[in-house]
Amino acid sequence: MECSVPKRVALFADEPITELRGLGTLTDPDDDVAAVIDLAVIGARGDGKTQFIVHAIRALHAHAPALDGAEQRLNQEVMRLVLDPRATRPEATPPGVVPHVTFRVRAAGLLDRLGGLRALKLAWRAAGVGATIGIAAALVVLGAVIGVRHDAAQGVLIGASGLLVSGIAALVARRRIERLRDVEVAFWDIAGEQVYSAGAADYYTLLGRLVDARRRRAESLGRSYAFVPVLICNPLALGTCDDEGSAYERLRELLPLFASLDREVSRALIAINRWSVVDPLCERGAERDEVVEVRVHARGEPPGASQRVAREQVRAFCLDAEDGRDKGVRVAYLRYDTAIRTSVAADPDTGALTYEYDEGPGAFSGDAHRHFLDWLLGVVRWQRARRAPVHEPTPAPAPIEVRPPTAPVPDDTAYAPRPEVWARPFDAGQR
Repeated sequence: MECSVPKRVALFADEPITELRGLGTLTDPDDDVAAVIDLAVIGARGDGKTQFIVHAIRALHAHAPALDGAEQRLNQEVMRLVLDPRATRPEATPPGVVPHVTFRVRAAGLLDRLGGLRALKLAWRAAGVGATIGIAAALVVLGAVIGVRHDAAQGVLIGASGLLVSGIAALVARRRIERLRDVEVAFWDIAGEQVYSAGAADYYTLLGRLVDARRRRAESLGRSYAFVPVLICNPLALGTCDDEGSAYERLRELLPLFASLDREVSRALIAINRWSVVDPLCERGAERDEVVEVRVHARGEPPGASQRVAREQVRAFCLDAEDGRDKGVRVAYLRYDTAIRTSVAADPDTGALTYEYDEGPGAFSGDAHRHFLDWLLGVVRWQRARRAPVHEPTPAPAPIEVRPPTAPVPDDTAYAPRPEVWARPFDAGQR
């Protein structure tokens, strides 16, 4: 017996933007998924776009759907890096190409992976137990107040009732979340140096076509959809204040423009990698305008070319950056380190920093993996996904009974005179 493989639908018959290639190979899931999310990962060459995608796949515990052709080959190339961090990295994305990889996140186990307040937020948004959680919290608070001011035994009883309600809500939330459908995430590799060049309009048009096609199909299937740009910030590539402007600084100004492509979400994520070097660069008492030389290399290998960066640039774009709204866009920050183990040492004579790291299958450092998972799931409109219409088969029409024609029955009274006419008396004056 053959296993049925979910079919996928091509959204574009060919490339809608002649100058760019990428949409022609895109397919959309035809099976029952809760949501589709397009993450446009934007960054200059060498800033770490591929590393971000690899770390995100590991952090999400993502798995690949049934793909074919070019999409399958792109997924296989990325999976080599996910499973073996020492594998040969793919070459930089050539101009005129916008590749993507597609993976899925399973709902089972999300509460345990998030934990704490993040799990409570997911239960509130996705499981529909917000009212029950509110009642449980109110009972616990009421029990504490009554126990302190009035009767301790009555307060304990009310508080225990609140804890019981909260336990039931947690059990219901876990069961409902485990029954949720998968979330499909497509990571798009956008070359940042091409975005603010002569081809900027083409990239903007391509992403606009992508959002329109995905949105129309999501609305027809009753599924949630979101498009969110992700901007990579490498602290060591911010340059100095005397430069004409780093690639990140230019892309940061364009970020709200790309985020507004999705009229319903309007969110953006800024991923600051190499976070362990930020604190040493912004140490207290150091002059803000000072330019620091940083040497970066893998542990056990000779240092490569050094990079010069101003402390003020790192402080403004990395250390002091906070989540909030910027030009109508909700911007969130993700801080992590690309390596599993890092060390930063300062030269006492020159003040130069040496950044060493170990390659490894990391999934964002510290609490960044939970923060990223919480942020991604917060983009999904779970209520809408649960109310997806159920397509029932249309019943076949009832067969029409065909009867043979019958001969007409003769009517003997058709030409008979009306009785009331003959019953009237004859008037001689009338003819």
